[in-house]
Amino acid sequence: MDAKLFSNMSSVDQVGWGGRTRTHPGTQSPQMGSGHFPHDDNPRHACYFKLVSIQDNERKTHGAKVYETHSFTDNPMCYDVRYYGDQGPYFGYVLQFGGPGGNCGN
Repeated sequence: MDAKLFSNMSSVDQVGWGGRTRTHPGTQSPQMGSGHFPHDDNPRHACYFKLVSIQDNERKTHGAKVYETHSFTDNPMCYDVRYYGDQGPYFGYVLQFGGPGGNCGN
């Protein structure tokens, strides 16, 4: 880790990825990603990150095991996120996200 870039992170034991949508109050929330939930009938519909990895202080890359992760969605009627772990050499560690948005109560 480069201390010049991340001076407050000399000892890190967590990492996170996040996303959000934004709209004006009283209007419908926009779709996220492709507009499909990750648990849709066709997994190729939802947006995804593939080859997700983290690098340790020895510069070795690792993918997080599913049991090492925690997913959070503040409005599961409109959006969702799923982490699938290792899906083989082409996809590696995969994270999917998305949703149709709509009347989400914002």
